[in-house]
Amino acid sequence: MKKLEWEPTTPEDNQVIVTQLGREPRGVLGVAKRCVYEFPQVIVNRPIIMEVEDISVFPTLFWLTCPYLKRVVGQLESKAAINELQQRIAEDPEFASEVEKNHLTYAELRKGLIPDDVLKALAKNYPNRLEAIVDTGVGGIRSRDGVKCLHTHLADYLAREDNIIGKMVYEELGCQVNCESGNCELEL
Repeated sequence: MKKLEWEPTTPEDNQVIVTQLGREPRGVLGVAKRCVYEFPQVIVNRPIIMEVEDISVFPTLFWLTCPYLKRVVGQLESKAAINELQQRIAEDPEFASEVEKNHLTYAELRKGLIPDDVLKALAKNYPNRLEAIVDTGVGGIRSRDGVKCLHTHLADYLAREDNIIGKMVYEELGCQVNCESGNCELEL
Protein backbone atom coordinates (compact mmCIF):
# COMPACT_ATOMS: atom_id res chain seq x y z
CA MET A 1 0.00 0.00 0.00
CA LYS A 2 1.25 3.44 -0.94
CA LYS A 3 1.72 5.89 1.94
CA LEU A 4 -0.84 8.70 2.12
CA GLU A 5 0.86 11.66 0.50
CA TRP A 6 -0.21 14.80 -1.24
CA GLU A 7 1.31 17.99 -2.45
CA PRO A 8 -0.03 21.44 -1.65
CA THR A 9 -2.18 23.05 -4.31
CA THR A 10 -0.78 25.94 -6.27
CA PRO A 11 -2.90 28.94 -7.31
CA GLU A 12 -3.02 27.36 -10.79
CA ASP A 13 -4.22 24.05 -9.30
CA ASN A 14 -6.96 25.90 -7.43
CA GLN A 15 -8.17 27.51 -10.65
CA VAL A 16 -8.17 24.15 -12.43
CA ILE A 17 -10.06 22.49 -9.56
CA VAL A 18 -12.72 25.22 -9.69
CA THR A 19 -13.07 24.59 -13.44
CA GLN A 20 -13.16 20.82 -12.95
CA LEU A 21 -15.81 20.95 -10.22
CA GLY A 22 -17.74 23.93 -11.53
CA ARG A 23 -17.58 25.55 -8.09
CA GLU A 24 -15.19 26.65 -5.38
CA PRO A 25 -14.06 23.61 -3.37
CA ARG A 26 -14.01 23.61 0.43
CA GLY A 27 -11.41 22.00 2.64
CA VAL A 28 -8.83 20.98 0.04
CA LEU A 29 -5.61 19.76 1.65
CA GLY A 30 -3.76 19.09 -1.58
CA VAL A 31 -3.37 17.03 -4.73
CA ALA A 32 -2.94 13.28 -4.26
CA LYS A 33 -2.69 12.36 -7.95
CA ARG A 34 -2.06 14.27 -11.15
CA CYS A 35 -2.71 13.25 -14.71
CA VAL A 36 0.06 13.02 -17.30
CA TYR A 37 -0.64 16.67 -18.15
CA GLU A 38 0.02 17.67 -14.51
CA PHE A 39 -3.60 18.65 -13.79
CA PRO A 40 -5.13 17.48 -10.50
CA GLN A 41 -6.97 14.17 -10.87
CA VAL A 42 -7.55 13.38 -7.20
CA ILE A 43 -7.56 15.85 -4.34
CA VAL A 44 -7.41 15.20 -0.60
CA ASN A 45 -10.09 16.86 1.51
CA ARG A 46 -10.22 17.84 5.14
CA PRO A 47 -12.55 15.47 7.01
CA ILE A 48 -13.97 18.39 8.96
CA ILE A 49 -14.34 22.06 8.16
CA MET A 50 -14.56 24.31 11.17
CA GLU A 51 -16.62 27.38 10.51
CA VAL A 52 -17.60 30.25 12.79
CA GLU A 53 -21.02 28.85 13.68
CA ASP A 54 -20.65 25.16 12.94
CA ILE A 55 -18.50 22.16 12.12
CA SER A 56 -19.13 20.44 8.80
CA VAL A 57 -18.03 16.87 8.17
CA PHE A 58 -16.87 15.70 4.78
CA PRO A 59 -16.37 11.94 4.70
CA THR A 60 -15.00 11.84 1.14
CA LEU A 61 -11.27 11.95 1.81
CA PHE A 62 -10.22 11.49 -1.83
CA TRP A 63 -12.18 13.41 -4.46
CA LEU A 64 -11.97 12.54 -8.15
CA THR A 65 -11.86 15.95 -9.87
CA CYS A 66 -10.85 14.96 -13.41
CA PRO A 67 -13.81 15.61 -15.74
CA TYR A 68 -12.73 12.83 -18.11
CA LEU A 69 -12.58 10.23 -15.32
CA LYS A 70 -15.84 11.43 -13.79
CA ARG A 71 -17.52 10.92 -17.16
CA VAL A 72 -16.12 7.46 -17.96
CA VAL A 73 -16.69 6.16 -14.42
CA GLY A 74 -20.24 7.52 -14.59
CA GLN A 75 -20.72 5.45 -17.73
CA LEU A 76 -19.64 2.33 -15.81
CA GLU A 77 -22.09 3.15 -13.04
CA SER A 78 -24.89 3.56 -15.56
CA LYS A 79 -24.22 -0.01 -16.76
CA ALA A 80 -25.14 -1.45 -13.32
CA ALA A 81 -21.52 -1.96 -12.22
CA ILE A 82 -22.41 -1.14 -8.61
CA ASN A 83 -25.13 -3.81 -8.55
CA GLU A 84 -22.68 -6.37 -9.94
CA LEU A 85 -20.14 -5.49 -7.26
CA GLN A 86 -22.80 -5.71 -4.52
CA GLN A 87 -23.68 -9.17 -5.78
CA ARG A 88 -20.04 -10.23 -5.78
CA ILE A 89 -19.64 -8.95 -2.20
CA ALA A 90 -22.65 -11.05 -1.19
CA GLU A 91 -21.31 -14.19 -2.89
CA ASP A 92 -17.53 -13.98 -2.44
CA PRO A 93 -16.34 -13.85 1.21
CA GLU A 94 -12.71 -13.10 0.25
CA PHE A 95 -13.77 -10.17 -1.91
CA ALA A 96 -16.15 -8.95 0.80
CA SER A 97 -13.34 -9.10 3.36
CA GLU A 98 -11.05 -7.03 1.12
CA VAL A 99 -13.80 -4.44 0.56
CA GLU A 100 -14.38 -4.22 4.31
CA LYS A 101 -10.63 -3.79 4.89
CA ASN A 102 -10.57 -0.92 2.37
CA HIS A 103 -13.48 0.78 4.15
CA LEU A 104 -11.78 0.43 7.55
CA THR A 105 -8.41 1.70 6.29
CA TYR A 106 -10.08 4.68 4.63
CA ALA A 107 -11.87 5.58 7.88
CA GLU A 108 -8.63 5.31 9.84
CA LEU A 109 -6.80 7.55 7.37
CA ARG A 110 -9.58 10.11 7.56
CA LYS A 111 -9.63 10.02 11.37
CA GLY A 112 -5.83 10.33 11.42
CA LEU A 113 -6.07 13.74 9.79
CA ILE A 114 -7.99 15.15 12.76
CA PRO A 115 -6.05 16.31 15.82
CA ASP A 116 -6.87 14.47 19.06
CA ASP A 117 -8.23 17.58 20.78
CA VAL A 118 -10.65 18.13 17.89
CA LEU A 119 -11.74 14.47 18.05
CA LYS A 120 -12.43 14.87 21.77
CA ALA A 121 -14.43 18.06 21.16
CA LEU A 122 -16.44 16.32 18.44
CA ALA A 123 -17.13 13.36 20.74
CA LYS A 124 -18.41 15.72 23.42
CA ASN A 125 -20.34 18.24 21.32
CA TYR A 126 -21.13 16.51 18.03
CA PRO A 127 -21.14 12.72 18.51
CA ASN A 128 -23.17 12.07 15.35
CA ARG A 129 -20.70 14.02 13.26
CA LEU A 130 -17.79 12.15 14.82
CA GLU A 131 -19.56 8.90 13.97
CA ALA A 132 -19.75 9.98 10.32
CA ILE A 133 -15.97 10.44 10.32
CA VAL A 134 -14.82 7.34 12.21
CA ASP A 135 -17.51 4.80 11.31
CA THR A 136 -18.10 5.33 7.60
CA GLY A 137 -16.06 3.85 4.79
CA VAL A 138 -15.01 4.93 1.33
CA GLY A 139 -16.92 8.03 0.32
CA GLY A 140 -18.87 8.04 3.58
CA ILE A 141 -20.76 4.78 3.05
CA ARG A 142 -22.23 3.48 6.30
CA SER A 143 -22.15 -0.20 5.31
CA ARG A 144 -18.82 -2.03 5.44
CA ASP A 145 -20.07 -4.40 2.77
CA GLY A 146 -21.40 -1.85 0.33
CA VAL A 147 -20.48 0.23 -2.66
CA LYS A 148 -21.73 3.79 -2.80
CA CYS A 149 -19.84 5.32 -5.70
CA LEU A 150 -17.21 4.00 -8.09
CA HIS A 151 -15.70 7.48 -8.37
CA THR A 152 -14.63 7.44 -4.71
CA HIS A 153 -13.17 3.93 -4.98
CA LEU A 154 -11.15 4.90 -8.05
CA ALA A 155 -9.97 8.10 -6.35
CA ASP A 156 -8.85 6.03 -3.33
CA TYR A 157 -7.03 3.58 -5.60
CA LEU A 158 -5.29 6.33 -7.57
CA ALA A 159 -4.24 8.06 -4.34
CA ARG A 160 -3.11 5.01 -2.34
CA GLU A 161 -2.98 2.08 -4.78
CA ASP A 162 -4.94 -0.04 -2.31
CA ASN A 163 -8.63 -0.38 -3.06
CA ILE A 164 -9.89 -3.57 -4.66
CA ILE A 165 -12.94 -1.95 -6.25
CA GLY A 166 -10.91 1.05 -7.39
CA LYS A 167 -8.39 -1.31 -8.96
CA MET A 168 -11.19 -3.13 -10.77
CA VAL A 169 -12.50 0.19 -12.12
CA TYR A 170 -8.96 1.12 -13.18
CA GLU A 171 -8.58 -2.19 -15.01
CA GLU A 172 -12.07 -1.93 -16.55
CA LEU A 173 -11.03 1.42 -18.01
CA GLY A 174 -8.12 -0.40 -19.59
CA CYS A 175 -5.88 1.72 -17.38
CA GLN A 176 -6.87 4.70 -19.55
CA VAL A 177 -6.94 7.29 -16.79
CA ASN A 178 -5.79 10.23 -18.88
CA CYS A 179 -7.81 12.08 -21.47
CA GLU A 180 -6.47 12.63 -24.96
CA SER A 181 -6.93 16.40 -25.06
CA GLY A 182 -4.72 17.29 -22.12
CA ASN A 183 -7.00 20.22 -21.37
CA CYS A 184 -9.44 19.95 -18.50
CA GLU A 185 -11.54 22.80 -19.83
CA LEU A 186 -12.23 20.88 -23.06
CA GLU A 187 -13.44 17.87 -21.07
CA LEU A 188 -16.20 19.76 -19.28
